[in-house]
Amino acid sequence: MEYKYAKKENYEDFASGRVIYHVGGEPTFPVRLSLEIYERCLSYSGKKTDITLYDCCCGGAYMLTILGLLKNNTISMIYGSDINQESIRLAQDNLSLLSKSGINKRRAELEDLYQKYNKTSHLEALQSIDRIEQLIDKEVRTSIFNQNALEVSELPFTPDIIITDVPYGNMVEWDQGNGGINQMMNALSSVCGSETIICVCMNKKQKIQTDLYQRLERQLIGKRKFEIYRKSRRE
Repeated sequence: MEYKYAKKENYEDFASGRVIYHVGGEPTFPVRLSLEIYERCLSYSGKKTDITLYDCCCGGAYMLTILGLLKNNTISMIYGSDINQESIRLAQDNLSLLSKSGINKRRAELEDLYQKYNKTSHLEALQSIDRIEQLIDKEVRTSIFNQNALEVSELPFTPDIIITDVPYGNMVEWDQGNGGINQMMNALSSVCGSETIICVCMNKKQKIQTDLYQRLERQLIGKRKFEIYRKSRRE
């Protein structure tokens, strides 16, 4: 896939577990690809600033945290939801890093680790957190809540952009065929506005088959793919 927006840079400051919190079993998403997908969604959106961003399968909110740090000039509000309570707690910790108070709390944790163990990795993490703090030009508001992405639910907000990486592998129970992902898309239709842009990352076997949406783009990346949609505009 050709990258149109995200530059090839060193993103090691954002390595999972370095400054951003991580627990075993939680997937992470490539930083450069996260930025590319967001910029592609933004290019289709009528809004270019004050974006409300939502991930309905946010897990530990690694991707949301990355976007909140690197794209806070365009994002004003981040929502994330997941069915797993442990993931929600991790997501709350990660999204706290979008605030000065959260950064200070994490720095104190890393300083304590460095004093106790004197590891190079902890020193490097402290250097990374200093650079990450400089990215916080403004604090993005965040909200994490418990929600089954396959169930229809009315939410008190309308997202401008939805980006989600649907569960895969043996980590969670999820339909590897068409049923689960289309059930999710049907549920999201009650959340989306007419201008909401949706990007779904999935494996190659999963197929979105619904007339509720118009597909704007489809890209393959290794064993995965992402597709970008907006709701169909009926006359």
